[in-house]
Amino acid sequence: MTDTDNLLEKFNNYLSSLLEYDDSPQHKVIDSMKYSLFSGGKRIRPMLTLLTYSEFSSEEDSFDKILPFAAAIEMIHTYSLIHDDLPAMDNDDFRREKPTNHKVYTEGIATLAGDGLLNMSMEILLRHIENLEDKDDLKRAIRAMKYIYNATGVNGMIGGQTIDIDFKVADYNEDICENMYKLKTGALIKASVVVGGIIAGVEADNITKLSKFGENIGLAYQYEDDLLDEDKDPDSGEINMLFFKEKEDLKNEIVDLTNSSYEALEGLELKDNLLKSFVAKLINRSR
Repeated sequence: MTDTDNLLEKFNNYLSSLLEYDDSPQHKVIDSMKYSLFSGGKRIRPMLTLLTYSEFSSEEDSFDKILPFAAAIEMIHTYSLIHDDLPAMDNDDFRREKPTNHKVYTEGIATLAGDGLLNMSMEILLRHIENLEDKDDLKRAIRAMKYIYNATGVNGMIGGQTIDIDFKVADYNEDICENMYKLKTGALIKASVVVGGIIAGVEADNITKLSKFGENIGLAYQYEDDLLDEDKDPDSGEINMLFFKEKEDLKNEIVDLTNSSYEALEGLELKDNLLKSFVAKLINRSR
C-alpha cells in the first residue's frame, strides 16, 4: 500500500473505534449514523487534513493530535449529506448507489442521525482538548476547532446550503453560483487543509497560504463535479456552473485554479509530494 493508503486505513480504523456501542434503546439512531458514515465515502476532507498535517508536522508518524479533527470533519460532512438528501431539501433517493439514509431509517431518524454526528464531532474534539497538557497544543486545538465550526455554520456550509435551497434556478447568476460553491462545498474543504496546518504548528503567514490553497482546490473540486454531472436537467431545480460557462471554459478555469493553488504553496517547506499528488487526482476526476 502507498503511504496515502496506509493513512486512510489508519483513519478508518480510528473512526470505527468512535462508534463502537453496545446495543441500547437508542441503537437505531446509532445504526443510522454508521450507515452513512461507512457507506463508501472517499474521505477526501479528512485525508486533506491528515496529509497537510503530515507535510508540516515535526512529529514523525504520530497522528494522535490530528485524528480527532479529521474525524470531526468527516462527521460534519456526513451529517450535511444526510440532511441534504432529506425530502425538505434535495429529496434524493440514492447516494453512492445506496438508498439514502431516510429511505432506510425514516426521515425522523435520519434527521436525528445528522444531529448526532454534528454533536459527536464536538464531543470528540472537546474530549481531546480536555486531555491536552501542553499550553501551545491547547491553543492550537482551540483555534482549529473554532475554524471548523465557523466554516460549517451560517457563514459557511450552512449558508451555502441555504442559498442552494432558497434560490430558484431563474434567480441565479454566475457570481451567486460561485459564492454558493465557496460556502457549501469549498468552506469545509478549505477548513480541512487549514486545520491540518494549525495543528502542525504552521505560522500565521503560512496558514494564509494554506487557506488560499484550500480555497482554490475547493472551487476546482466543485467545478470538476459539474463536469461529471454535465447532463443535469435545468428543470430539475439543481444548478451548476455549466449553466453560465462553456465546458472548455470551465476546464480552463479548473487548470487556472489548480495552478494558483500550487503557487500558494510556494515558499513552504513540504516534506513530500503526497498532498499535491492527492489534490492532482482529486481535481482531475473527469479526465
